[in-house]
Amino acid sequence: ERRDLVKKKRTIRSHTLSTNPYHKLLIKLYKYLAGRTKSKFNRTVYQRLLKSRENRCPISLSRIATVMRRKTVWQGPKVEAPIAVVVADVLDDIRLVQVPKLRITALRFSKSVRARIEGAGGQCLTFDQLAQIAPTGKNTFLMRGRRAGREKVKHFGASGVPGG
Repeated sequence: ERRDLVKKKRTIRSHTLSTNPYHKLLIKLYKYLAGRTKSKFNRTVYQRLLKSRENRCPISLSRIATVMRRKTVWQGPKVEAPIAVVVADVLDDIRLVQVPKLRITALRFSKSVRARIEGAGGQCLTFDQLAQIAPTGKNTFLMRGRRAGREKVKHFGASGVPGG
């Protein structure tokens, strides 16, 4: 019996390694909301806030616009569109010519994205504002960026082997 080949168990993160005090306050807030409400949304946001920066992949404005258009295309004119929630950064995409009116909650917006969203009559919300507007996550749509979209992933796998 080999004792040195013990399988490493996966651990679930219970705290962040971030030194950002505002990020830590958000974690405290959503931990409280996750414990006090039966909302799965709050638990998911709390878990995503705990993730490392590498695992909180950014998402482009064009991706959010496309998904939200598909989500709201069948809704009536009087129905309020859901708030797009991204536990990461929202970055600009110059390929998107016309920005629709969107309400987005994110950890950070690039300057150009903030200007484009607000110029189109939309709103850039923070997570503490979201907790006041929708404490249980009603009328929200949770999104995340592609983890495989990183530059690093391009170099994975053996050289000369297709697809790997």
